[in-house]
Amino acid sequence: MPRQNALQSICIINGVRTAIGSPLKSLRDFSAAQLGAIVIQSILKRHRIPKKLVEEVILGNAVSAGTGQNLSRQAAVLAGLPVTVPACTVNQVCGSGLQSVIVAAHSILCGARNLVVAGGTESASQSPCLYFDDSDDSSAGNKKVESLLHDGLWCKLTDRHMGHLAEYIVKEFKISRRKQDEYAFESHRKACLAQEEGKFLEEIAAVCISKTQYFQTDERPRKNINMEKLAALSPAFEKQGTVTAGNSSVPCDGAAAVVLAASALVKKWKLTARARILGYSSIAVSPREVFTAGVVAIRTCLSQCRLSLKDIDLFEISEAFSAQAILTQDKLQIPGEKINIWGGDIALGHPLGAAGSRGLVTLLHALRDRKKKKGIVCVCLGGGGAIALAVEII
Repeated sequence: MPRQNALQSICIINGVRTAIGSPLKSLRDFSAAQLGAIVIQSILKRHRIPKKLVEEVILGNAVSAGTGQNLSRQAAVLAGLPVTVPACTVNQVCGSGLQSVIVAAHSILCGARNLVVAGGTESASQSPCLYFDDSDDSSAGNKKVESLLHDGLWCKLTDRHMGHLAEYIVKEFKISRRKQDEYAFESHRKACLAQEEGKFLEEIAAVCISKTQYFQTDERPRKNINMEKLAALSPAFEKQGTVTAGNSSVPCDGAAAVVLAASALVKKWKLTARARILGYSSIAVSPREVFTAGVVAIRTCLSQCRLSLKDIDLFEISEAFSAQAILTQDKLQIPGEKINIWGGDIALGHPLGAAGSRGLVTLLHALRDRKKKKGIVCVCLGGGGAIALAVEII
């Protein structure tokens, strides 16, 4: 890992995201590459960054089946970047969007690049079905499996759905059903309030649906949600379990990206940088304990940056499941007013490959909105691991 103080020379110009679409709804006709192109175009236009300055595009994506060759390259070309700009796609499941930012930072740090667009993109709507012929008897037919489930939501190392692994920490750490539902309710309440107050307007790039229609509002937050409705939902993964559709996130459609640049280039071109990277951690744990990994990642990140929890003004913690976010908050004793202040994945939706970069984009805007300085974004990832990244507003 590079020395953390060296990373602080890398500037974040800013970040944008699409509004998040529910599966098979507003963004159903847009591929992951097209969504990626939209955020690339938007961030360059908003911040008047000449396309000729972009030296590489790195996008994360979790479910690549059906996306075609190297969707990041597709996104770069669709965004109108010169065809000489290389691009690559990163897959680290839900950590893909944050890992792409780390890869971009390394590239700049070693002097290979000066300005890189990095982020993540996902289309749950366009995830195809997979067919496996697991029998020598041709008359048995093929086994049909959703790629979203097979490649995005199923842990091959434990042979369990991620929801079963959420149930594991619920039992291990005695997280009650009521506490999970209360957390989910708060996620929706905060997201709906943020929408009403226009908090997301600056970070969202509008998607043109038709000549007269633009998609620019997250469509999942529920104003009519209440504890009674959440309590009435049946367990989703285990018969006697407590993890439900209400206290879990939903894989969705969306993209998010940031522009990273060397400080010398920012100065030369008189660009306005909004933040800098303080440091990061990428850790691994037992696959079964994946949803405990956020605690380890944040502690490691703080140690690498020589910071304490009290130094951090805001946290964006991925909400794959209420139980995971609750455990992270409780173990680290993060005050409620510092975590996911505008709601999280349970309310907004969880575009797998873009989950980490969406969190980073929201964190950058939330810090500026609250006139705060330091923040950490963290996401757990399938297979047993987590990434945490610390930033500072400048």
